[in-house]
Amino acid sequence: MSKLQKLELLKDSLQQAIDRAVSSIGQIHQQIADLPFELLERAGVMSEDKLALRERNRQAAAMVYDAIRRVNQQIGDLISDQIENLEDAQHVHRVLDENEAEERAAKAPAPKKAPAKKKPAAKKTAAKKAPAKAAPKKKPAARKK
Repeated sequence: MSKLQKLELLKDSLQQAIDRAVSSIGQIHQQIADLPFELLERAGVMSEDKLALRERNRQAAAMVYDAIRRVNQQIGDLISDQIENLEDAQHVHRVLDENEAEERAAKAPAPKKAPAKKKPAAKKTAAKKAPAKAAPKKKPAARKK
């Protein structure tokens, strides 16, 4: 697993943890915020108008925690995009390096080849030789009388 993949996994884990924490905190906040309203209801002091106030308080808190979850999601998306950009840049760098290496190899002079071994000279076979010229016949020496 590459470093960037590990970073993405860490980001996902952190993002999920934040989302769960925000949900838990939101529920705890809601329970605490409901306490005064429950006490007032038990005392019989809460009218219908005041119960609407309780609902507005719940909606406001829900909006705040939803906004926090959205920000968490957007930050996670931003980080994922940046990791993807880094992965793309690494890929482009590898491809460019490979292309550059191929270009250098194509431009480099071909390695010198060892001189070709000379073929052994063909053996002369008994070729038909032209008959040697016969030595000129000598005229018989003149006889002395």
